[in-house]
Amino acid sequence: MRITYRRTGGLLTLLVLGAAGLAAALATVAVAATVLIVGVAGAAVALLVRAVLPRSWRRDTVPPPTSGPQEIIEGTVVNTRDDGE
Repeated sequence: MRITYRRTGGLLTLLVLGAAGLAAALATVAVAATVLIVGVAGAAVALLVRAVLPRSWRRDTVPPPTSGPQEIIEGTVVNTRDDGE
């Protein structure tokens, strides 16, 4: 029985791993660009829809003013000085 040892790797393996790393980096950049484009397009559509729809369909951030006062503040003028001077 003969046992032989063959060294694997070398320049070809280094080139293949480098190409795989470059492909992974390019795929990451492509996915990031796609997500960015979709996000910007979605924001543009949202702004366009907001501009086109009537304001009455949107919720107001501030509640409308109510008719009449809800709280009544009563006061009495009190003079603490003696006016007899």
